[in-house]
Formats: sequence, structure tokens, C-alpha cells
Amino acid sequence: PSYPPLATVDKFRKCVVMGQINGGGEEEEDKGGSVKIVRASCGENISALISSAGYLYTAGAAEFGQLGNGETGEYIISAGKLGYADSAKFVRRSVFCQSESDAEGGVATKMMTGKGVDSSGKIKSVTLDGKICLADVSCGKNHIVAVEAPSSAGAPRVFTWGSGDYGCLGHGIQADEYTPRLVGGLRGPIFANNHPVSAVAGSNCTVVKTKNGHVYYVGKHKTAGEATMRPTLVDALANNGHVVTSVGAGSQTVFCTTKSGVTVSWGNGSHGELGYGEGENKSSSKPKFVMGLDSCLVSDVACGMGHTLFIVRDDDEEDAKALKKVNKVEEEDVMEFVEQIKKKKSGDAGGDEPPKKKQKGKGKK
Repeated sequence: PSYPPLATVDKFRKCVVMGQINGGGEEEEDKGGSVKIVRASCGENISALISSAGYLYTAGAAEFGQLGNGETGEYIISAGKLGYADSAKFVRRSVFCQSESDAEGGVATKMMTGKGVDSSGKIKSVTLDGKICLADVSCGKNHIVAVEAPSSAGAPRVFTWGSGDYGCLGHGIQADEYTPRLVGGLRGPIFANNHPVSAVAGSNCTVVKTKNGHVYYVGKHKTAGEATMRPTLVDALANNGHVVTSVGAGSQTVFCTTKSGVTVSWGNGSHGELGYGEGENKSSSKPKFVMGLDSCLVSDVACGMGHTLFIVRDDDEEDAKALKKVNKVEEEDVMEFVEQIKKKKSGDAGGDEPPKKKQKGKGKK
């Protein structure tokens, strides 16, 4: 069948980015005096940007503190209904903090036993001094993770804020954070020469990649099992010599691609997003090879609510040989899929009436 051509997006609206653009002359500007954005990420109702100078900007919902401005702005709309101080513009967030326990060289047990936590259960924090510049940012469903840019001051740090469900913020406690807070579990001698370089946020988990290609996980992305409350090394990869080059996290999936052309995934993928192939299991509790991408050097991976996208290298004959094994999605396949979705939606909306049941009653004698 013939399908109409795919629609193209040819109109965009400019975003409003507010901050101290001219303050101090340290922000890189274009001729129009605008902030130059180099990184962007979106969650369910939140968006985050990083400028060329490493400054953080957020916009969207404030219910869980994911704006990173130190508050939710909660107010009463009516009986049983609350509102929050959401932000319709991108505003610069320049305040970062760490817990009193981390500042004093403490451990998570101090918070769990009551030390470092106030009467409401919120972690006591202190503001970090100095200007903090970021290199990477990623939004989950209701939380955000950011990685500091390398500097002469020391190894880059990791900050998280927003919803703390399942311990996805990595602070050892299920509590929301309203200000970007240092993840103490990713600091110390072990990270001196193997510091964090990038991070991704899934719906309820966070995955951090280090300089040497090790991966640390916190939170929960599977329906079964306990949550991981502190950053934990994915030893199934590190202990087998895998050097991870990129990571991805979705609704209930996690992906890692390696320098040797191996891609692994684990979690729950009811729509086949784990990539194991037709007829294979749709879930895995441990990292499992994605055989459909065997020998393919994946330079980047991104996970959605029910799908996964890869950017695969195609620089030489070996790359071309590996790519030949991968099935290709043609434009006709996409249009056929769109038509199937349209038919399903029209059916759900009552477009096709179900057959009428025969009425019980006396027939003709």
C-alpha cells in the first residue's frame, strides 16, 4: 500500500532562558547576548540545559524539587488540591550543596540513625562554595543527575536532586532533594584516577559512567527485587574486562555499550526494547548480551518508555560488515506501524462497534 510522506517539523519556538548573562563576563554569549546551550535533557514534566560556560538552567514542574531552586512552592488551590511553583522559563540554578554528614566525612549510617537528618526527615545540608560548572545533565521521570566539568580543583563531582523514590538520588535514603546535592558515594580515593564523566537518569534509577569505563548504578528499574540505595559498581561488566563507552536508562531498562563491540541490557522490556529478539525473553535480572548488535561499535544509546535507539559507527570495512547483520527499518515500515496505531486508537475510541449480543426471549412457535 502507498502511504503519505512523513511529516517534517519546520517550525520551532524559542525558549526563554533567564540568568546573569552579563554578570562577570564569564558566560559565553553570541552577538545577540543569548546564552549558548550545549546540553539539553527532558523528563516527564521537567527540562534541564547546560550552557557553554557550564551553567545549569531548569524549567518545568516543581512538585518534587526537580527545578533545583531549593523549594517546591507548594500552596493550596482548594480542599484536597495542591499547586506548586512551576517555572515556565529556563532559570539559572547556581546553588549546590552537600549533606552535613558528607562534609564531615561521615557515612550513610549517620543519616539512617538520625544524625544529619532534621525532625521532618529531611537531610541537613550545607551550601558548597565557589562556582560549579557542569559537563553533563540527564533528566529522569522526576529527578535529575548532573556531572561536574573537569577542573584543577579536583575530580569531577556528581549532583542529584528531585524525587528520591527508590533511592535513585544515591544518598542512601528515600527523600526528595530540592537543591542539587553532592553524591558522597561517588567521592573518595577510589575515584581519584577513575572519576565520573557522564550519567543518565532512568524513570527511577541513575547510572554513572567513569573515566575507565566502569558503571555505577543506584535506584530501581525492575518490578521485582529491592532498590539499590547507594551507588554500586556493576561488577558483571567491570570484573570481565568490559570498558563501557556509553550508557542508557529508560522506564524499566538499562543499556551499556562497550569498547569491544559488545552491547548488554537488563530489566523489563515488554515491548521488546531490551533487544533480545523475537521469541526471546522480555526481561533479564542481570546484564545480558544483545546479539543483534554483536560486533557493532555503538557510539551512543538512548532509552525511552518503550523503545531504544542506537547510533552505530560506520567508519571502516569491519563496521560495514557488522552493520550488514542488523535489520533495517525502512520508511514503509514506519508508515505501516503508524497506520496500525491509528487503527488501534480508533478501535479503542469506539470507532468499530462490537457485534451485538443475541437477546434472550421467546421465539416464534
